[in-house]
Amino acid sequence: MYLITLRQVLMMKKGDRVLRQILYATYERGEPFMSQKALARVCEVSLGMVNLVVAKLERLGTIEKKPLGFRVIDPKKILLYWASKRELTKDVIYEASSPLLAPEIEAQMPSGAIFTGYSGYRLKFGATPVDYDEVYVYADLQEVKRRFQVRKIYKKNLFVLSSDPHLERMSEGGTASLTQIYVDLWQLGRTANRFVDELDCKLELGQIGALEAMIQRVQKRI
Repeated sequence: MYLITLRQVLMMKKGDRVLRQILYATYERGEPFMSQKALARVCEVSLGMVNLVVAKLERLGTIEKKPLGFRVIDPKKILLYWASKRELTKDVIYEASSPLLAPEIEAQMPSGAIFTGYSGYRLKFGATPVDYDEVYVYADLQEVKRRFQVRKIYKKNLFVLSSDPHLERMSEGGTASLTQIYVDLWQLGRTANRFVDELDCKLELGQIGALEAMIQRVQKRI
C-alpha cells in the first residue's frame, strides 16, 4: 500500500512539472503553442506522463490539439485546475518557529533559497497588499535546520518545501515563477486571498504583454 501511495505522489509531482512549464510558457514567455515531446524533454519526464496531462487539459477544454502539438486557449482555467489539485501541505518537509519578523527570516535563508507564497510575491513586486508573518521557501533543508529550530513558545512561521530540478530552473532572482507563487498562495486559503486577487490582475496584464511580445516576434520573421 505504501509503495502505491509513494508512486502516486511521484506521478503527481511530475505532473506538476508539466503544468508549471505549460503555464510558464504561456504567461511569462508568450508562447501558447508547444509540443508534447518538447515538454517531456524540458520537464525531464516521460512522454506518457505529458500525454496524460495534455489529455486531461483537452477534456477540460483548455487546449486545442494541433498536428505537431497543442495551443493553450484557456490558461486561467489551467492555472485554477493546478491550484485546486496541488497539495502544498504534502510538500512541507520542515516547519520551524522564530521570534523574527518575516523579512528578517528571509534575510537569513541560505544561498540558493527560492521563495514562494507571501515572500515570493514581495520579492517579485517590492510590496504586498497586506502584512504577512509566515515564510514559505524551497531551500537546503540541513542549512535551514541549522539556522532555525522548532521552539514551542513561538508560532510556526517558517515552512520549507520540497523542490525539484525543474522548479529550480524556472526560478529567477531567488523567487519561484509567478504561476508557482500563485498556486502556492492559493493553497494557503483565506489569509492569502488579497495576494491571490492582486496576482490575478498582474498575471492577466502579464499575459497581454507576453502576447504582444509574441506578435512582435512573429512580425519580425515575416
